[in-house]
Amino acid sequence: MLEEELWHVKRVTAQEYEEFVPDRRNFFNEPRFTELNKYKVDDIYYVVLMRGESARFGLIIGKSGNEAKCPFSAPYSYPVAIINESKQESIDAALAILEQYLFAEGIRDIRYVFPPLFYDEHLLSGWISAFYRSGYTVANLDLSYALNLDKLNVEEEAYGNMITAKGRKALRRARRSGLEIIKCESEKDFREAYKIIEIGHEFKGFPVRLTFEQLSDTLKLVAHDAFIVKKDGIGIVAEYLYRVNDKIVQGIYTGTHPDYMDCSGMNLLTWHTILYYGGLGYKMLDKATATENSEPNYGLCNFKESVGCERSLKYTFYKELI
Repeated sequence: MLEEELWHVKRVTAQEYEEFVPDRRNFFNEPRFTELNKYKVDDIYYVVLMRGESARFGLIIGKSGNEAKCPFSAPYSYPVAIINESKQESIDAALAILEQYLFAEGIRDIRYVFPPLFYDEHLLSGWISAFYRSGYTVANLDLSYALNLDKLNVEEEAYGNMITAKGRKALRRARRSGLEIIKCESEKDFREAYKIIEIGHEFKGFPVRLTFEQLSDTLKLVAHDAFIVKKDGIGIVAEYLYRVNDKIVQGIYTGTHPDYMDCSGMNLLTWHTILYYGGLGYKMLDKATATENSEPNYGLCNFKESVGCERSLKYTFYKELI
């Protein structure tokens, strides 16, 4: 019997998906996040890929017209392994049967946005290989950056020796600027952080996509933090972060007030978050991409590398199902 003949697709409810897929590896793979954003698509498919009676992989797909997206309202998602078994032939067979199922459901175009490889390199590499060999186009290949907390959570002098000369100079400048960092506790703090980020994004021509109320709705569902860097009592830099799983924290929004760019507050905040999350046992701090449709923002790339970030690849795949 061919491997593919053993496989089939089981569509389940959100509650059933939670039971089938207890370890979803990151917040964006969870029904609680998906249900919050379900108004953005016509339908949601909670899918379990089965080998016989054994559930092997789970994924969530949003459908609009004849187009499907995984994810449909998140930075990334991917088919997660339900059991500790992800042989390459299993991934290949699961992808083949998934395509047949989606085509039968009227889907003709499908797009997958994967997380950076450091989220689950072993499994993601298997899916990337399968997508490539199944005729998917790499629609985008973005550069994503992250801080390795096991490596960087050290004394400040040692940290300084691991970053660029420009990064060391900026951190010293921040120290001389008399800055302080507060962790947001009250709604007033969170609103202040949001406002700083909003001003910083608008100045650079990239408006914040979520309103404060929309962001607050998401924060109710995920462990999170926000920090503000202050100078003389004035908030000048802020960052929101999600604790997407027990090993990875993701910086969702950051911003610097344009009147205080020369204070290097973001350099100081980066060092602070390395110590904070490294001290809590987290392994990686995802600082997101520095590309737009695969094209590098060189200034952003250089800044992230100057504070100790390492590059990783983030794939977007596309295919017309025929």
